Amino acid sequence: MPHRTIILADDHKLVRQGVRSLLEAQPGLKVIGEASDGLEALKLIETLSPDIAILDVMMPNMNGIETAKLVSQRALKTKIIFLTMHANATYAVRALQSGALAYLLKDADFDEILQAIETVMEGRRYLSAAITDEVFEMLLSAGTGIDHSLDALSPREREILQLIAEGNTNAAIAEKLTISVRTVESHRLNLMKKLRINSHADLVKFAIQQGLITP
Repeated sequence: MPHRTIILADDHKLVRQGVRSLLEAQPGLKVIGEASDGLEALKLIETLSPDIAILDVMMPNMNGIETAKLVSQRALKTKIIFLTMHANATYAVRALQSGALAYLLKDADFDEILQAIETVMEGRRYLSAAITDEVFEMLLSAGTGIDHSLDALSPREREILQLIAEGNTNAAIAEKLTISVRTVESHRLNLMKKLRINSHADLVKFAIQQGLITP
């Protein structure tokens, strides 16, 4: 296997350690960074330019799908592989639409992860066999069941939506994102207007429905 550099992003340290041990036991694979959320992962991708980023879907502060979207929008060369517990066709479709090339489940054999790495490095997509049929059925039904409301929001609005849904105050969000509280309030009003949502509870409900956070 040719030399590949990798970063791992998962909010569970034991998962990162386990995957890292398995990867680094393989000739030619080197893990050069770890992150516990999407914001950290994005910073590592921008600064280290790894060949591959292996991301979880559900992470605090910024989820994996939002991270992948920003990697794609910023034309970064790192290839994205999702490794997740969510055997959910909607998540898989969104992950691929975000620019990721592979979607794997955490109960996959390690050989499948290695196969996915080689496949995406060739510029091709890899989808876990466990959800392939469900994904194709969703795509063949012309996207039935996929709510595109989230696409109406800017990347910053989606980021703030997730942070709100996680229970952060405006002040805490401003500190995390290094922006003013007034800017956070403005983004909150804009995203509520775009989504036609009038309460905090409905914002949280929407975020759960969209898979930004788990209940």
